[in-house]
Amino acid sequence: MKILRFIKSIHFWKHLLLIMGASLLLVWATLFFLRLYTFHGQSIEVPDFSGKTFSEVQQDRESRFYRFQIVDSVYDNTKTAGSIVSQLPLPGSHVKKGRMVYITIIAFQPEKTKLPNLVDLTARQASAILETHGLKVGKINYVPDVGRTVIRATYQGKTINWGTELNKGEKIDLTIGRGSGNEKVYVPKLVGKTRSKARQMVNEAGLNIGAEVFMNPDDTVNVRVVRQNPAYGNENEVNLGIAIDLWYE
Repeated sequence: MKILRFIKSIHFWKHLLLIMGASLLLVWATLFFLRLYTFHGQSIEVPDFSGKTFSEVQQDRESRFYRFQIVDSVYDNTKTAGSIVSQLPLPGSHVKKGRMVYITIIAFQPEKTKLPNLVDLTARQASAILETHGLKVGKINYVPDVGRTVIRATYQGKTINWGTELNKGEKIDLTIGRGSGNEKVYVPKLVGKTRSKARQMVNEAGLNIGAEVFMNPDDTVNVRVVRQNPAYGNENEVNLGIAIDLWYE
C-alpha cells in the first residue's frame, strides 16, 4: 500500500519526469557532439596540391582543413625540389575536415647507384639492367664489331668504368657492335605508349630517340605517343641505331 501511495504521489511523478528529461537531454547532447566530432553530412573537396612545395601548401588557406604526412620522395631534376608529385586522397575526392593527406615529394638530393657491368649484353638486356639500377639509356652508337653486344659505356661524353657511382636518373650512352653485315631491325609500334615505355621500346630495338615534340609543353610526363617517324609497319625495317622522332599528347 505504501508503494502504491508513493507511485500516486506528486513527488514520484516529479522525479520520474526529471529523470526522463535528463535522459533525453543526455541523448541529445551525445548525438549533437558526435555529429560535430564526425562532421556528419559534411565533406569538402580535396584540392590538387601537385606542383606546390610542402611549405607553400602549409601556408595555403585551404590546407587548414587537412593534415599532411610525407610518405615518400623521388628524385627528378626536371622538377622543383620539395614539390609534391602525388597525393592520396586524389584531387577531387570528397572527405571530412581533418583528413590525413599522404604526399610524395621531389627529393632534394638524388639517390646514388653504381653502373653495372654491361659487357657482352645486347641492347635489350643492357636497357633492362640499367632500368633496374635507376639509370637510363641515352644514345646508342653502333660500331663495326663481330658481336652485337655492349662494348663500352660513356657518360657526358667520356668513357666510364663499370662500378662508377652515379646519381639515379642519369643517362648512359652505350657503344654496341653492329654485327656481321648491314643488320636491320623492325620499327616498333609506339603510338599509344607512354613516354617512358616508348623510350624503353626504342632502346630495346637497338634504335635511338630523335626529336620529341610535345603538344602541351607544360606536361612532359603524363603523355602518350600520337605519332612516330619512321612509322610502324610489319614490313618496315631500318638500320640499327637510326633515330625515331616522337610526338606526344
